[in-house]
Amino acid sequence: MMKTVLFYSFKGGVGRTQTLFNVAKCLAEKGKRLLIVDFDLYAPGLSYLANSTEGNNYYFLEFLIDIFKGSKKEQDIYKQEIVDNLYLIPAFDMRDLMPYNKLLTELSKYLYSIKSESDKRVDQNTTVADDILDIIVYNLNTLDYDYIFFDARTGITEVSDILFSYRVDLKVIISSYNQQNIDGTNAILQILSRQKIYNHKILRLLSPKPEKKRQELKKCKARANLDDNPDLKEKLDWVDLMEIPYENELVVNDVNVWERLDNKNSYKLAINDIAQTIEASLEDEF
Repeated sequence: MMKTVLFYSFKGGVGRTQTLFNVAKCLAEKGKRLLIVDFDLYAPGLSYLANSTEGNNYYFLEFLIDIFKGSKKEQDIYKQEIVDNLYLIPAFDMRDLMPYNKLLTELSKYLYSIKSESDKRVDQNTTVADDILDIIVYNLNTLDYDYIFFDARTGITEVSDILFSYRVDLKVIISSYNQQNIDGTNAILQILSRQKIYNHKILRLLSPKPEKKRQELKKCKARANLDDNPDLKEKLDWVDLMEIPYENELVVNDVNVWERLDNKNSYKLAINDIAQTIEASLEDEF
């Protein structure tokens, strides 16, 4: 049975997209079939990986707008194979940003009404976030995949509200080693914990791990692990806190770094551990 995994970060620049991409490659190498959706609509880094072909492609951003308008096309959303077993749904064709900008402006017209509807339904068993996720998954023809990975928008926006969906099977939440990032992420976890119907399954990552100031890192790790707030941790389905080591080659955000790194490289070993943890946390639900 297909599972949904959302990669989220409160702030940008923490390696969320790079981590998602390399975890996906790791799982694909093991024979898992994955679909990545670039849901970071305002900064769609993964979409630049797609070598879009000329033609009447139906992109994810167009699909979302049509859903909100109530006029979805009878056409498959465009996707592209990246490597064996790994497929990507880009937000749009990023070769021409003018039409993309116009579509974002059109999308913004619907965001307030989406948020207002979500606020009205806060005490019900389902939320607008659940509805949006269900519509997306239903229209992606997901029967052939083991996982769908969503790369979500940073912060809190109406479009990133699938972060608050009960139906996302696992939320991988990434922070860097600084107080602002960790405190902001903890505040997000507080919001999730107040949804009393379901305990959200959380895997938390700290990335990248600096090489110095061990005492400060220890404090950051403890706070990220909610050691000072066990009541909050108890309200979540806490999988683990894991760390991603620093890797020089990742600084340039090279999408092919995974293939070049030696299998004994500490970063690659950490990504493999994360992939195994994701599998193990969801295998009892397959």
